Amino acid sequence: MDRLTSSFLTHRCGHTLQEMSPVFDQHEAYLIRAAFPCPHCMAELARRYELQTRVYTNMQQVAPGMAAFVVEVSRPVDELGDLLSVVGYGRRRPSLDELNPGGTAEGAADEVWRKEFWFATNTDPLHVVALVEHIKLEMNWLGGYLPAGMGGVEFCKFPE
Repeated sequence: MDRLTSSFLTHRCGHTLQEMSPVFDQHEAYLIRAAFPCPHCMAELARRYELQTRVYTNMQQVAPGMAAFVVEVSRPVDELGDLLSVVGYGRRRPSLDELNPGGTAEGAADEVWRKEFWFATNTDPLHVVALVEHIKLEMNWLGGYLPAGMGGVEFCKFPE
């Protein structure tokens, strides 16, 4: 039996790790998730604090000849922010639109956790499709941590 899917390994809250799709095995959050409360507990904590945690996924031009799929998580509980920080997210101001990414974090209440998946605009379309599949995987695991579940994931919208 796999160490991470056995009933012996639990989240920090004490709940047992749930089995996940084999495609998730290579995701950076797969191993680290045991160090944090489970998705259900984090979603419940957000509900208790009346946080409408949402995830926004967009494409932005980030440099000449470069684009990125951008994921921004707004209003997470601190524990989710801690998890996001160890899997490559950083604090930023929210993006305004496709051409205006958020600026440097300065401690404002509306800051988001942001992760960028860059690619050259002349990249082979098959590589972009593979990146889209990775983004869908990212949204799938994040959805479990949201009070609204996958209903809290927005595509082609920006934080309000």
